Amino acid sequence: MKITIELHEEKFTYENEHISMGMSELTEKLCGLCIAAGYHPDTVGDCFYDKGREMTEHLYPDDNDDYDDDNSMIDWMKGEEDIHSGVYEPEVGKSFVVKSRYGDMRLFTIVAKNCVEYSFKDDGHVGGSRDADGSLYSIDPSGGPFISIGTMLGNMHKDLEGLTVTKIKADENKPGVYYLTVK
Repeated sequence: MKITIELHEEKFTYENEHISMGMSELTEKLCGLCIAAGYHPDTVGDCFYDKGREMTEHLYPDDNDDYDDDNSMIDWMKGEEDIHSGVYEPEVGKSFVVKSRYGDMRLFTIVAKNCVEYSFKDDGHVGGSRDADGSLYSIDPSGGPFISIGTMLGNMHKDLEGLTVTKIKADENKPGVYYLTVK
């Protein structure tokens, strides 16, 4: 079996003489390749966990969250619970800079107790994925950091500790600006 990830003209490969392997071993190898390609280990783990939950959501019917598809930012945030963990209360208006692995600035700004703006200069090399309903599941600007549903923002910056992404929405009027609902 051979698994290769090609990213920015680099190749990361796992090769084995065996024709097949168990799912646990395959998952372990895929995670390792993603980390070797430069993705943060916590983010890789979160994504694999989230994908596993998504693929088996029929086994956990009480855990499903329903969101409307309205494009209004104000309506989108209505009904979202404020976060009150008792440990950390985000300071609205505060911004934090994180550098990509290429040294590009990524800005995280707390715009509400349950919303963080993630912004960067959009150079046209922004990857991402969508859920079956068409809503954004992940954003991956060139050089990262990769953000997906379930990402713990404390892994990006210590002052964002305790905030986990529950929803992602692109600002349709501003390229490179995304709103992350957090809890």
